[in-house]
Amino acid sequence: MKIMAFVGSPQKRSNTDILIDKVIEGAASKTDVDVEKIYLYEADIQYCTGCGAHTVLQGGKDCPLQDDMGGILERMQEADAFIFGTPNHGRTISAGLTNFFARMMPLLKMHVERDADGAIVHAEARPLVGGKKAVAVISQGDFWPSSSALVTMVLDANMRDFQLRKVGEVFSTGNLKRAAVKDKPDDLNRAFAAGAMLATIS
Repeated sequence: MKIMAFVGSPQKRSNTDILIDKVIEGAASKTDVDVEKIYLYEADIQYCTGCGAHTVLQGGKDCPLQDDMGGILERMQEADAFIFGTPNHGRTISAGLTNFFARMMPLLKMHVERDADGAIVHAEARPLVGGKKAVAVISQGDFWPSSSALVTMVLDANMRDFQLRKVGEVFSTGNLKRAAVKDKPDDLNRAFAAGAMLATIS
């Protein structure tokens, strides 16, 4: 099973990173896994400029930005499942993950039908990663779960846009210190279980 994990925290060995590792461990307990973990703040992923080159209106061109993202998008098409992890930053997902989702747009292919005058009369999204499985990982310092309401909404909306199948979510609160989640067996067990689900749900 090929899994790509995207760490949306600017810190290695952060709470988000630790939880992602536990999800991977859970998947590995059920099947052989080939894992690529990408730290979004370390990868060469330039900021999306909103040029729209990938859209139907501009001919579905390749993204003009030359960086690591082209290869990442190719490997995403070959992967079986994804893990998207983020800390709660300002009550939403991190800037790194926000930009990553924007840069994923070339995977969202729109097929259109036009009338005799060339006007678009129907459009259908056919994501190149549609149907693949995904797990969301969220860590926050606040003890109140409601503080991440927008985080969850943004993650879910982006996964729906690419027609990914969310099979699990890991949500950990009260992580005021770096790596605090290491001392939270319940949260670690939930992450492990989410990984097992990722591996076993068909």
